[in-house]
Amino acid sequence: MPIHPIKHTAEKIGTKPFIIMLLVLLMLIPLHMIRSIITDREFYRDQAIHSVLLPKGGQPVLEGLAAALPYQIITEERRADGTSVHTVNIEYIISVPETWNFSTEVKPEYLVRGIFDVPVFSCDTVSDGTFEPAAFRHFKIEEHDILWDEALLLVGISNKKNFTALPEIQVSDTVLEQSLSEPDISPFSHTVFYRLPAQAVKNGFSYTMYAPIQGGNSLSILPIASDNHFQLTSNWPAPSFSGGWLPTQRNISADGFSAEWNIAGLSTVFPKSWIAAENHGIQTAAAEAVTAAFITPVDNYQKTMRSVKYALLFLIIPFLTVFIFEIFTRIRIHPVQYCLIGLADVLFYLLLLAVSEHLPFSVTYWISAAAVCAATFGYTTAIFRQAKWGALFVAVQAASYIFLFGTLQAEDYALLIGTIGLFCVTIILMILTRRIDWYTVISSSADAHTDNSSR
Repeated sequence: MPIHPIKHTAEKIGTKPFIIMLLVLLMLIPLHMIRSIITDREFYRDQAIHSVLLPKGGQPVLEGLAAALPYQIITEERRADGTSVHTVNIEYIISVPETWNFSTEVKPEYLVRGIFDVPVFSCDTVSDGTFEPAAFRHFKIEEHDILWDEALLLVGISNKKNFTALPEIQVSDTVLEQSLSEPDISPFSHTVFYRLPAQAVKNGFSYTMYAPIQGGNSLSILPIASDNHFQLTSNWPAPSFSGGWLPTQRNISADGFSAEWNIAGLSTVFPKSWIAAENHGIQTAAAEAVTAAFITPVDNYQKTMRSVKYALLFLIIPFLTVFIFEIFTRIRIHPVQYCLIGLADVLFYLLLLAVSEHLPFSVTYWISAAAVCAATFGYTTAIFRQAKWGALFVAVQAASYIFLFGTLQAEDYALLIGTIGLFCVTIILMILTRRIDWYTVISSSADAHTDNSSR
């Protein structure tokens, strides 16, 4: 009866490599569970951050100032009996500043919620700038229809909780009073209304605003004026700049940072003036801001998740190492023993996640690596019955952890480093196994198994 070629080939090669492949795939199950744990811990951290930032108004966005000039539209309606009824509707012209200069010094600090540290801050902001005279003629509005005494100044913020006190605004050395009238005309997310002097609106005016702000994680400013200049300083050593514009000047050191933005109104979504009822979707929620974020330099969850992405490679290497040792020592290793070694490597990532919540990531990494290396050294020494094989296995494993740590540090070159590392591992395996007669090895191993079974 002819031997089936596929079955004949499988008998020559042996089943151990296929068993190892199945064990590697089996280890993906606990690795997937660890990924889920990392995601859950990130969610728990985000909840802790949210609970701290909620009373402070979240991440503040100072949306700027705008002037609102009301005017009346009188319409006449004739009735069937020949009489007429006059209807008066009030509309508003919204104008943004000609210039806006903003400066503040932010001194963040940590608030603790559970095991998580959340950066929060309070700062005193200073703004000044100018408004041009109301452009009512541009909209073909007659001056006698303008309600000069009811003009308003609008101050926009993402959340009123971000103001720790009512902003103080001075126009021509006069401190503005808060308005009791709050018409639904503001382009801002949340608005504080002030009464504007009629003469200031007619002739144009300069303003100065002092606004104490609180929040956490980041501070954003919306360049709403025709000409915007923002200046931000802080003692925070690790800022992150984002948003629609990056700083035109920046200086970052261990003592903190300073940054400046110069932004022309032509690059923003805001016209100089518009009719509130015809704003055509002009809202600050859709506008770009500049943002300075006070980030934590090391995110242990992100680093741990990145390390898990390389876990498959670092499971294959110890399994191949044990397999090669098995060939050279002619000591048969049971699949359960492979599983225990693989489980120790999987637990490395769980140790990395758990301990990094309490210690710096770099310290945690080497503690976890040392713990796994110590455990596998004792185990491989026992199963191969000689300390030199345990030492060789730990040397391979330590080299893998050193390589992984370097890959995590060089995020931009991670793919290149990982590819080169995998190529080097393949070359080393080819060199170590180049003189092995695989058919003889498998045959001898099968004979030894038969002898052990007969006993």
